[in-house]
Amino acid sequence: MRTLLAVICPLALTACMNVDWATTRAAVENVNLLDETRRAVDVAYRDLPFDTGRVYVVANEHGDLHTYSLTPCRGGTHICGGTGRVGHLERTPDYFVVTGAYRDRTFYLSPGGDGYLTWRGVDRDLAWN
Repeated sequence: MRTLLAVICPLALTACMNVDWATTRAAVENVNLLDETRRAVDVAYRDLPFDTGRVYVVANEHGDLHTYSLTPCRGGTHICGGTGRVGHLERTPDYFVVTGAYRDRTFYLSPGGDGYLTWRGVDRDLAWN
C-alpha cells in the first residue's frame, strides 16, 4: 500500500501543475552549469579587480613590457588612467572591461589576476595586481 501511495502521489501532483515545458526547456538549455559554477567560484574565492582600489596592469606590447595604472574615480563606473584620462568600467559575466582610460586600449580583467588587452585590434595577454 505504501509503495502504491509513493507512486500515485507524485503523479497526482504533476497532474495539477500548469507548466510551460517549452519555456522551461529553453531556459535550461541556455544555461551552461560549468560556466556558472566557475563564475561563482571566481567571485567567492579569487581577487576581483578594483576591490581594494587601484589596479596595476602589466602587458607585453610589441616586445616591451608596459605598465598601466587603473584607479576608480568619479563613482562606480569610471576609471582614471595614469595619463589623466577618464575611462568607463563595464562588468560582463567573465570580465571587468575598462575602455577609454588609455588611448586605443581596452582592458579585459578577469578574476584572479589575468586577462587581456586589446590594442589596435590585437589581443595581448596581461597580468594585474
